[in-house]
Amino acid sequence: MLITLCSCSAEQPKTTAGFCQVYHQQEEQYLAKYGKPANSGLADLGQLISALSDWVPIFEALDQAAPSDIEPDVHNILDSLKQQEQDLGQEASDPLGGFASGLMAGLMSTASWQNVGTYIERNCR
Repeated sequence: MLITLCSCSAEQPKTTAGFCQVYHQQEEQYLAKYGKPANSGLADLGQLISALSDWVPIFEALDQAAPSDIEPDVHNILDSLKQQEQDLGQEASDPLGGFASGLMAGLMSTASWQNVGTYIERNCR
């Protein structure tokens, strides 16, 4: 007689409410660290660039919470951010190549950024 034991845990379904909860937690932590943009052009751009290293963990958390209807877009953004972070490290040795690679990664995720932004506006505000 063969007995199979399973210590399986049923994964909680990923819901819009759960995604929004993670989004608001991540937004709160980000704003506590960086504040709201002051709409001052280059200063805001500098803040965004310095915050890039924080975006990867933010989108990792969002990707883990994302329901199936938005997860592919969140994951695409996460992959793009990881690529941009990697490219920034390579820019010292090949500035033009790093810039081109980062630009391409950004362009390939543009639709995903729009989809995630729309999803958040419709469901989390």
